[in-house]
Formats: sequence, C-alpha cells, structure tokens
Amino acid sequence: MKKYFIFFLFIFLGCQKDTNKEKSNVPTLRKEKSLKESTKTNKIESDNEYLESIYNCENNKFISVLEEIPNRNSDAYKLTIISKKGNSKFTKIIDTRPKMSQIHECNNLYTEVGFPCGGPCYSRVFVFTDKNRPIEQYSYVQKVKNNSNFIAHIKNEEFEKLIIHNFTNSKELSVNISDAILLNNGQMDSLIFAKDNLVLYYMSNKNKSIVKKINLKLIL
Repeated sequence: MKKYFIFFLFIFLGCQKDTNKEKSNVPTLRKEKSLKESTKTNKIESDNEYLESIYNCENNKFISVLEEIPNRNSDAYKLTIISKKGNSKFTKIIDTRPKMSQIHECNNLYTEVGFPCGGPCYSRVFVFTDKNRPIEQYSYVQKVKNNSNFIAHIKNEEFEKLIIHNFTNSKELSVNISDAILLNNGQMDSLIFAKDNLVLYYMSNKNKSIVKKINLKLIL
C-alpha cells in the first residue's frame, strides 16, 4: 500500500511541475508574440518611410512628387514641382523606366530622378524648378559633393573621358581619365569643388591613389 502511495505521489508532483511549466511559458509566448507584432509594425513603418522618400522630396523652397503612370513602358512617370510660396505648380512627364525610378535629390535648381538603363548603366533625369527650362538627361552621373550646380557624366560609354557639366550655363569640359582603373565605369571616388577648381580622387589602373585638380574657368 505504501508503494502505491509513493507512486501516485510522484505522478501528482510531475503533473504539478508540467502545469507550472505551462503557466511560466505563457508570459514568454506573449512576449514573443508582442515582439513579432512590434517588429512587423516597425518593418511596415520603415517600408512606408522608404517609399515616401523615393517618391517625395522637399527643400526650403519646393516640394517634388513623383507618380508612376500605370500601363506604360516609356514616359512612365510624372513629376510635380510645387513652390512652397504657392505661386508655382507644374507637372512634367519624364521618360523613365516603370517600377525602377525614384527621386535622388531636390534642390532650388532641379529635381533629380534616377533609374537603371541596363548592365552597369544608370541614368539621371533633371527637371528644373524653372518650368520653361527643358528636361536634361545624362548617363553614369556623378555628383559633386559640395556644389549641386555641377555634375560629371560619361557620354557614349567613352569611359576615358569624364564630362564636367555646369547647370547654371550648360557649359561642359572634358577631362582625360584614361589612367583610371578600367572596371570603375568612369566613376571617381570623390569629386570636390574648391574655388574655381574641381578636385578628382580616384584609383589608377596601377592601383595607386590619384588626386587631379581641374581648372573650371572655361565653364564658369
């Protein structure tokens, strides 16, 4: 009889342990569920913020809104530029690729919309805040870090020539970069505007760092 009593006592204690374990797991499961829901919410908010940033841009004077036009293979987007003073609002249709275009920058001179154009190629469309100024488009565009009036780009995939473009007067200057590493598609490590000069930083085809200063007086 004593043996039976001890046997049932062990069974009872085992059941109690399992019950307590299940109870202790409840808060943990609730925390895990709450964490998953919180992570999901944060991801949705993050995605929305990203989508907001690639289709909308704002600076101290203008707001730019990019909208895709459904069922088009070309001229697939319209860009609206709105003056914060309320004295100007206009829309332009731009020839960019559907599902692949986004705003990269907006300033008081232009809004820049970019999209890939095949392989390493990428293109940038510049829509100016002056609604009467024609749209300009360039490939393999590089931004000058401290002066948005200037860009560098490549024409006709001639990667040994870097073209410096001044948006304020549409003048251009060609720079020989034939000593640059071949696989960089004409891309500099950095472009810095300094007084009347543009300083280029890049790696040579001999794997050496190069600093080249270009006088811009001809296109200022």
